[in-house]
Amino acid sequence: MITDVHTHFWKLDHQGPPWTDGLGRVSTQLAAGAIDSVTAESYRRQVVPAARTIVFGLQAQASGIMVPNDAVAAFVREVGGQTVGFMSVDPTRHDAVAEIERCHTDLGLGGIKLGPIYQGTSPLNPLTMRVFSAAERLGLPVMIHQGAIFANAGRLADANPLLLDDVAIAFPELRIVIAHMGHPWVHEAVVVMRRHRNVYADTSAIASRPTVLATALSAAKEYGVLDKVLFGSDSPMVSADSAAAALARVVAHMQRFALTPVTDEELHAILHRPSFELLGIPAVTGTAAAPSACQGAIP
Repeated sequence: MITDVHTHFWKLDHQGPPWTDGLGRVSTQLAAGAIDSVTAESYRRQVVPAARTIVFGLQAQASGIMVPNDAVAAFVREVGGQTVGFMSVDPTRHDAVAEIERCHTDLGLGGIKLGPIYQGTSPLNPLTMRVFSAAERLGLPVMIHQGAIFANAGRLADANPLLLDDVAIAFPELRIVIAHMGHPWVHEAVVVMRRHRNVYADTSAIASRPTVLATALSAAKEYGVLDKVLFGSDSPMVSADSAAAALARVVAHMQRFALTPVTDEELHAILHRPSFELLGIPAVTGTAAAPSACQGAIP
């Protein structure tokens, strides 16, 4: 069973500058449709062949995007199947912790999406640390964008995955997923994963950067944390089918040329990782997404 841990939901009216100014710089070569708005129908197309998915919006006032958590919860209900919604909170807002508790209790959202650089802050800002504290207390995993971004917000110095070492030390029971393997700082992400048992990373977005993806996979294998790499697409920017196919192409190339190649068995394990179980996400009762016509070609 393929699980996609990194998919997005947003509508046009959730977005404004500078987000909308920079969105055009995002590569769409691996997308399966428009990237500026997501519907239940387009989402179902984008996530095939994944049978389980995690979907979230983003709340980042500094970047001009505010997706209401109630809209995410409604979207999850509309999509159905094995889809779990994560809330997003902007740490700079005074009500961030209250919103986490409301979304967890009232909306049933099963995790938190953060992007400190999008939100114009740092993971080590006390305002962000209180979000991590609430997440650990409630047993909610955190998906964090800790890497480069397309929008002109925040400071790159605050986006280095090495900063998550301090977070994991402060909150050792908190499950953290470093989105996009922390690109371009993939080695920094990997050493943090090795040091902390509850820190993972996903492959989302970097399918369109094959050199970065190959480097990240080799580094994860060399540091003994390839089993903590989770499959993610970055839908709608990258469809799950395209992301899985790109992974397969990169792995095939690595097997010919890389000093530390990834085997077919290791690729299969990444695609079929029991990510919900690793992140402590309860099983969802529902119907799995329909497989694509090319699903048989996915390892």
